[in-house]
Amino acid sequence: MNLTALTRPDEIVRHGFLDALACAPLIPSGARRALDVGSGAGLPAIPFAIIRPSLDFTLIEVSRKKISFLRHVVRLLALPRVHPVLGRAEEFAEREADMAATFDLASARAVAPLAKIGTLIFPFLRPGGVFLAQVRSGPETDVALGRLIAIGFERAGEIEVPAWIGAPSREILALRKSVGR
Repeated sequence: MNLTALTRPDEIVRHGFLDALACAPLIPSGARRALDVGSGAGLPAIPFAIIRPSLDFTLIEVSRKKISFLRHVVRLLALPRVHPVLGRAEEFAEREADMAATFDLASARAVAPLAKIGTLIFPFLRPGGVFLAQVRSGPETDVALGRLIAIGFERAGEIEVPAWIGAPSREILALRKSVGR
């Protein structure tokens, strides 16, 4: 089953697991509920769930094949607080309106351009909740970041990803939903 473009074991470890875990220092210590949009093969959510077993995770994925894989991994690893959900985030937001503004943490990796995914995630986060954005440094990211700040995010932290782990010029931004939004 092909779930990512990564095929070699060393690539899967470095660009999959280690890249996901590079986000860990930016996970708020008091976080209880997390959302991962476009979960794919479960990166970064599954590694997060392993290192932070007290977090409740909702994983949204549109592909039935990937949801089946995620459900299998959740059972295999005995991760009772991880809940894979089949569907699009937009549909989930409409169907589960009571989930709005309830997540402390959100992630999305390679799902859509930063401004689009940040706008999609924004209503799910509670005030003070954090969106972990894995991005490439550059002018496009700066423009997208400006748009996200305009809707109510503020920069809360960042980590530069070492080139040996991920692609060059990558960083992880922690964007906090402003308390007044």
